[in-house]
Amino acid sequence: MYKRQERIHGHMVLETHGFADAHAHVSERGFSDRYPDFDRAVIVFGCTARPSEWDAMAACAVPGTVRFYGVHPWYADEWEEASAGRLESILEEDPRANVGEIGLDGKRGDPPLQRPAFESQLDLASGFGRIANVHMVGCERDVLECVRRHAEGCRAVVLHSFSSESYVKPFAEVGCMFSVNPRILARSESRIARLLRSVPEDRLLLETDAPYLAREFSGMTGFADRLAGILGTTGEELMRLPLDNARRIADV
Repeated sequence: MYKRQERIHGHMVLETHGFADAHAHVSERGFSDRYPDFDRAVIVFGCTARPSEWDAMAACAVPGTVRFYGVHPWYADEWEEASAGRLESILEEDPRANVGEIGLDGKRGDPPLQRPAFESQLDLASGFGRIANVHMVGCERDVLECVRRHAEGCRAVVLHSFSSESYVKPFAEVGCMFSVNPRILARSESRIARLLRSVPEDRLLLETDAPYLAREFSGMTGFADRLAGILGTTGEELMRLPLDNARRIADV
């Protein structure tokens, strides 16, 4: 089944028929409990939500992990001088470290705290030329404004759990990547097809958000097969393109 091996971040990982997971919390307990095909993951964007998780991410030994350190909008009150200085130090010391999960949430949390925390973390990602992995719920216009103003130097901006078809064009114009996860399967097939067909091929990513999995999740392979059936292609082909895109932006 697997044809060759590749070294990523010092680990040998099996490739061919593999996939990239553009957003998962790999350092959390129970991460892979409901993830039956995780052994096929070639690249995993491992995200954190608060500073208390950063040490575990630094020590994470999951093969293929691309490490992200950030303060999630739900925990924006934890973005303070100490955490800002610590994140800057991580980025200085580890040229492969990235920033995330960061962003804005219009349905939960404290908006007056969220925006300055988000902008400051985008500034760090931009200043160091790293990837930003962005949480965005009910505040697309505000996130777009922040990305335009603060993310010019980012290697890439990944929009986690993206589902806002009407915002594909403006986010694509500022160079964003669009990461889709199994929660989208709760929508009608016609809406899913419109969204996926609106995303430029070189900007599409797939993710799981494990261990925070949608009820519909049965593995990345099953997710890709469902999407492929809607689009009239194969699951393997659908996984190949996001894998190539993840490799490109992560430079692995």
